[in-house]
Amino acid sequence: MGYRVNNLLYAAGSDLINTIRVCVTLNEPINAPALEKALKTAAVRFPYFSVKLVRRGETLILERNPLPFVVSPGGRTLTLGTEESNHHLFAFAYDGCRLFVDGSHFITDGNGMFPFLKTVLYYYLSALHPDEKFDTGGIALSGSEIPDAEADDYPYPEEPVETEPLGSISRPEKLFMLPDQPQGYENMGGWTSFLFRIRQREMMAYVSSIDGSPATFIASLMYRVIAELYPENRLPLVCGMQHQFRKALGRPYSHMCHVNVIPMVYPDSLRGMDIETLNTIARGMLILRADDANDILTVNEHVRNEAMIRELPLSQKHDYMRSVIRKGIGKNTFEVSYTGRVPWSGLDKYVENVFPAFDMTLSGGLSIEIFSFGEYFSINIMQRNGDTRYADRFAVKLDENGIAYEAAPPERFSLCGFCLPD
Repeated sequence: MGYRVNNLLYAAGSDLINTIRVCVTLNEPINAPALEKALKTAAVRFPYFSVKLVRRGETLILERNPLPFVVSPGGRTLTLGTEESNHHLFAFAYDGCRLFVDGSHFITDGNGMFPFLKTVLYYYLSALHPDEKFDTGGIALSGSEIPDAEADDYPYPEEPVETEPLGSISRPEKLFMLPDQPQGYENMGGWTSFLFRIRQREMMAYVSSIDGSPATFIASLMYRVIAELYPENRLPLVCGMQHQFRKALGRPYSHMCHVNVIPMVYPDSLRGMDIETLNTIARGMLILRADDANDILTVNEHVRNEAMIRELPLSQKHDYMRSVIRKGIGKNTFEVSYTGRVPWSGLDKYVENVFPAFDMTLSGGLSIEIFSFGEYFSINIMQRNGDTRYADRFAVKLDENGIAYEAAPPERFSLCGFCLPD
């Protein structure tokens, strides 16, 4: 059986790998044989992830891949889509108590990946702790039925959908870009994450008191950090707020990548505003720009691109889709993504923390991932070098607002490569 590819995948190349890595920290060392067995069992339930990318004439398709997922010691990264990863678009690694899940953002996003990850952890932890009773009602068990809406390989309509966009969702022609953040994968050896943890109860109480949300609060806080670090700048700052548009698509259970990046503009006139005003403005922009009517613009773009590339030779498909993505890459000063709360079915008894990292080349500068787990928000600030001043100033701003936090030491990170078939 073959699966159609998301047309964005045609844009992939050595300078655009678009992979993500989720780090799961357990409270016990990873057992590699048990993990390999759990992956084999879980893969039965997620056939659309047990695939390899192949060329059929001038088209790329995803075919079933019977080979096992690769599990690497030492947290090693691989090149997805190659012999190194058994031609899978997922790979797994471990280092001590840490489990790393690597996947191509061209086939799924965090929301699409999570049910798979949870099923893997269920079979893994059930084998190691046979007396533990987990809530299997929240687990996609290996023998359970796979809903069509989940497995659909191209959940977009055949024709563009009529819509009336709400307000403007354009970015300014000229915006401030961070001058100290080097571009490209040649700098991946310097990519650094700064991980903060804040108790959910304290964070939610604070952001509710200032008419905000975790995403708009962190975005406004980082705006203030950058504005203070660059006092002479008068260009607007743009936060690219990542969110998923499954609701607008009408496919809430789709496994595919449905990530949209909407611009939240902070003009220079907001420089002196208090944090509550910034939050109110940011929340209004988020509500307006993430409206279904605006998300349908992205849905329609997928439909138009599919119609455009359908009959093109493979090389032209590649060129066209790269131009589509390149138009939006790096057009933000910084980016923020908020995964939100997810149900763990009792598995979190054995999990200490979860946080994702993603491709830095797709952002204009700093990338911030907010992930809700257990009693904490994990706030992962990712940047293309080890300069601590953004994280240091971010910590100062948390202190000024009376928000307690835990800060981990800076940590270098890298992502798996990705390769299209010949």
